[in-house]
Amino acid sequence: MTQIKKTVTLLRRSPYQALAAILAMSLTFFIASIFVVLIIGGQIILNYIEQRPQVIAFFKDDVSEAKINEVTEEVRTTGLAREVKYITKEEALAIYRERNKDEPLLLESVTADFLPASIDISVRRAQDIAQITEILKGRQEVERVITPQNLVDQLVKWTKAIRLGGIIFVSTLLSISFLIIIMVIGMRIALRREEISIMSLVGATKWYIARPFFTEGIIYGIIGTTIATFLIYSLLLFYSPNIAQFLGPIQVFPIHPVFFIYLWLGQALAASFIGMAGAAIALYRYLKIH
Repeated sequence: MTQIKKTVTLLRRSPYQALAAILAMSLTFFIASIFVVLIIGGQIILNYIEQRPQVIAFFKDDVSEAKINEVTEEVRTTGLAREVKYITKEEALAIYRERNKDEPLLLESVTADFLPASIDISVRRAQDIAQITEILKGRQEVERVITPQNLVDQLVKWTKAIRLGGIIFVSTLLSISFLIIIMVIGMRIALRREEISIMSLVGATKWYIARPFFTEGIIYGIIGTTIATFLIYSLLLFYSPNIAQFLGPIQVFPIHPVFFIYLWLGQALAASFIGMAGAAIALYRYLKIH
């Protein structure tokens, strides 16, 4: 605690340098938080779609139930399907009536004979949709296959793009923050060079000399990530009603507060490491020169 008080006192002597380092850290980890939320949100949406019937196969009218069960069993034996549900003509009619209960004109003269039997298939992975679709199209009993493959492909592609873009962008910001910390702590070491030389002459260890600068780097990281986590929490809290309305049945909100605690802890550890590494390089350069 005494060491922290000493470090804070040193920060007050040159607040603008400290502010520059803290702002760099805050911006870096705020952007990192945004990408983390986008990646997790995209995965939740993808998981939601994967749990819905991605492949719907409609059978011809003259296909027997035995043949439908045979097709159903073939899909199950692939191990690619999470669930296969058989929808009879009568069940299809009940679904049709429920969906169009507010449109009485659409319900007139519609019987079970007008609707085909079908199977709804939920796949385990989005990339398995194409293989199941090919199996179904190869069966002569199947008249038509419906699949939102394009939607799933787009979601997978966007998730990968966000992940890759986030890594590149955040890595760039981390590098800038790292360089700023090296510069700030290096300037602070240069301002205290006489004091450091005196401490060395009286027998102070290198760790004793370096400890305040390591503490300074950690403080930059913790304050920066605290600001970043608070900003992302406030942003999500403000926009969550709009996002929830846009996503509809996909349940993303409310986000449990524990998520933000874990987010802060992970980023604080990373930021502290970056702060300590920056301080170590700045000290190494000074001690090597002197």
